Amino acid sequence: MNRINLEAAIAAMQGASSFTLTTHINPDGDAIGSLLALEHFLRALGKDDIVCVCADPVPRIYEWLPGADRIRTPAQLGAIGELLIVIDVAQFARVGAVAAKIPEGHPVLVLDHHLEDTPSGTLHYIHPEYAASAEIVADLFEAAGLPISREAAECAYVGLTTDTGGFRYANTNVRAHERAARLIATGLDVADISRRCFDVMSIAKFELLRHVLDRTSFAEDGRVAWSYLDEADLALATASHEDTNGLVNFTRNIEGVDVGILFRQSAPSEVKLSMRAKKGINAAQVLKPFGGGGHAGAAGATLAMDLETARVAILDAVHAGLNPDKNP
Repeated sequence: MNRINLEAAIAAMQGASSFTLTTHINPDGDAIGSLLALEHFLRALGKDDIVCVCADPVPRIYEWLPGADRIRTPAQLGAIGELLIVIDVAQFARVGAVAAKIPEGHPVLVLDHHLEDTPSGTLHYIHPEYAASAEIVADLFEAAGLPISREAAECAYVGLTTDTGGFRYANTNVRAHERAARLIATGLDVADISRRCFDVMSIAKFELLRHVLDRTSFAEDGRVAWSYLDEADLALATASHEDTNGLVNFTRNIEGVDVGILFRQSAPSEVKLSMRAKKGINAAQVLKPFGGGGHAGAAGATLAMDLETARVAILDAVHAGLNPDKNP
C-alpha cells in the first residue's frame, strides 16, 4: 500500500497524458460531484484526454451538473487511460462493471474519505477526516495553485452538501464549512442547489415513502426504527433505485431514535440496506461483518439473504452495538 500526500497525487496527474475517472456503484451526490469536479481539475491542469465512467446511471437529480452528460457507461468505455483515478471509493469491488476493464497492475490513484485498511490501487490519498471526497478536489485546486471555476465549484459543492446532509450530519466540521465558503465565493446559487438536491421528490419516491412510513417499526425501547420495501413496491410505483435514496432518514429522524434502518429487497435472496446512526453507535462498524461500509453516521450493505433473515441478523447486530457492555 502506497499512501501519498496531496502534492504527490498532483504529480501523478501531471505525469500522465490520458485519464479514466470512475466512482462507486449506485452513485450519490458526492460520487458524481467529486468525479465531475476532478475532471474540471484535470482540465485546469491542461489535460484534455479524460473519460469519466460510472457503472450505474447518473441520478436524475444530478443530471444538471456541468459535465454530467459526458459520463459514460462501462459498455461505452474503450481502453483505460494511462492513469485511472478512483474517487469516493477505495475498492475495485465497489466500482461495478468498470473493474473488469482494469488491466492487472495498471496505475491507479485512489482519492477517498472513507476509512479503508486495504484499498485497491497503487497510489492512495485516503483521509477520513474529510467530510466528502469533493473536499479533496477543492484542496487539489488550492495545492496546485489553480483558481477553481464556478463549474468545478458547483460540482464540488453538491458533493459536500449532500454528504453532510446540508451540513447537518456529524461529519460536518470546520474544514467542511471553510471549503464550502471557498466554493460559494465563486458565485454559486446555494438556494437553487439545495432545492435541486434536497427539496425535489419524484412521484415514485413519494409513493415509496408512503410504504416506508406505514411499515415503520421500533425496537430497543424506541432507540431503533426500521422499515422495508420489497420488489413489488418498486414495480408498482415504477420506481428506480435512486427513488429510495434518503428514505432511511425518515426513520432516523424520529424523536428518541438512535438508529434508523431501511431494508430494500432487490431480489428473492438479496437485500440492500441503509443505516443512519446518531452518536453512540458506529453504523459502518455494525455493518462491517456483513461486507458493508460507509461512515459512523451513515452506512450500507448488501446481504445475500431473504428479507426476514436480513432483518433478524441486522437488528441483532444493532442490539450488540447499542449494548456493548452486555455482550459476552
